[in-house]
Amino acid sequence: MSFEAFPSTAHLSGAKRDWVTVWQPAWHCALLFLLGSMWGLQFVLLKIATVAGLGEVNILFTSMVLLAAGFLGAMALTKTWFLPNWGHVRFFFTSGLLGFVLPLGAAILAAREISAGVIVVFEALTPIVAMMLALGLGIETSTRRCLQSMTFAVMCLLCFLVPSLMSPGGITMAALGIVLIVPIASACDCLYVAARWPNDLRPLQVVTGEAVGALILLSPCLLFWSGDGTAAFSWTYDHWAVLLFVMISFLEAYLYFYLICRAGAVFVSFASLISLFAGILFGIVLIGESHSASVWLAVGFAVLALYVQLYNRPQPSAAGLEDRKATIH
Repeated sequence: MSFEAFPSTAHLSGAKRDWVTVWQPAWHCALLFLLGSMWGLQFVLLKIATVAGLGEVNILFTSMVLLAAGFLGAMALTKTWFLPNWGHVRFFFTSGLLGFVLPLGAAILAAREISAGVIVVFEALTPIVAMMLALGLGIETSTRRCLQSMTFAVMCLLCFLVPSLMSPGGITMAALGIVLIVPIASACDCLYVAARWPNDLRPLQVVTGEAVGALILLSPCLLFWSGDGTAAFSWTYDHWAVLLFVMISFLEAYLYFYLICRAGAVFVSFASLISLFAGILFGIVLIGESHSASVWLAVGFAVLALYVQLYNRPQPSAAGLEDRKATIH
């Protein structure tokens, strides 16, 4: 991994330049480790809430209410209110669906049958799925690295698919289909946001609009599944997992944009590797999960796929990072 993409320090004084040169890469790596760990922990917390019997709609709607409230509160504190136009509204609804409703909903539904560690393995494949979609849409050109990465990703999927077909006690095809929505929706969201990001909005405004849009999209589901709509708001002791999930999601969103603007998207992509191991470890420690040999083999293929896809990719220039920081701040 190279640190050449970090912003230039030529304009700084000697002592400050030395601090930035030596400690800033280490600081960013520490934050990257924290970001990846939070990504992995999120799915374990959703698994805990699901096992507690809170109900899928209950978990999802409660999470989105708290997330939207948190982001709106942050906007109030930073005085970044804005009046959305129709283009903003379309973007918020689409990204809210792809970035919140579909991946979170699929993860919660799959958690009843699939371990948190397995869900994390699928989620970690998001960069590979995004690359496949980009190739299909002509956004990227096919390279040897892309083909190798896709091959390892397919082998990872086969490690789950083959045992499911051969063993009646394995993961059902329906559950596999549901959990596949997680990386597919997340990859679609990455490509959509990259292509349609509103240039006149800041990251906090965008993520707030996405959360509110997702909450609005979920409102009909709430009424459909819970009758009078009150069941999804019932709070029990087990909701601590949902509350912690929301708190981590809030911090994770800030760290994501912080690292994106200071170290680049390629550097942040390595959080997927960290989340893979963090999610499995948290699942083992917190809820006593255990995994078969096929799952560990799938983890190995997922690591190879991510390594081939992310390692030695071209980093953005220092000037590009400075422009991104100016745009975000």
